[in-house]
Amino acid sequence: MINKRTSFLSIVCAAITCLLGLITGPAHAATLPAGFSESIVFSGLTSPTAIRFSSDGRVFVTEKSGLVKVFANLSATTPTVFHDLRTNVHNFWDRGLMGLALHPNFPTVPSVYVIYTYDKDPNNPQVPRWGTPGATSDGCPTPPQAPPQTDAL
Repeated sequence: MINKRTSFLSIVCAAITCLLGLITGPAHAATLPAGFSESIVFSGLTSPTAIRFSSDGRVFVTEKSGLVKVFANLSATTPTVFHDLRTNVHNFWDRGLMGLALHPNFPTVPSVYVIYTYDKDPNNPQVPRWGTPGATSDGCPTPPQAPPQTDAL
């Protein structure tokens, strides 16, 4: 019978092996199977994070910085800025505008939903807290001081 420690170590070893395979894997592009082809549909985007297709043919694309862009259709080469949330979005490292959803009855119900890291300190009314209004990238906040260590319970 396998004990919990052996099982845990097996899982950890498997995870490390997978990660090493990803890190040290080949740097060249994968060869596509027969019958498949690769093509670029939209270019000129900076760190795109989500894409949604509207029933009226429009294509919505979010960028991590806080821009929501819309292409008129799949053939369009130039988007328009649908909404600029860069002042409210804290775009640093793993933070930023991460998701987008269209209302199920879009465009009849013209609601667009986004999820992002809000650039605001909950104890300070200033927005943005760490970035510059309208800037594409924000700095890293200084974490608060660690609480003092005590021996009391």
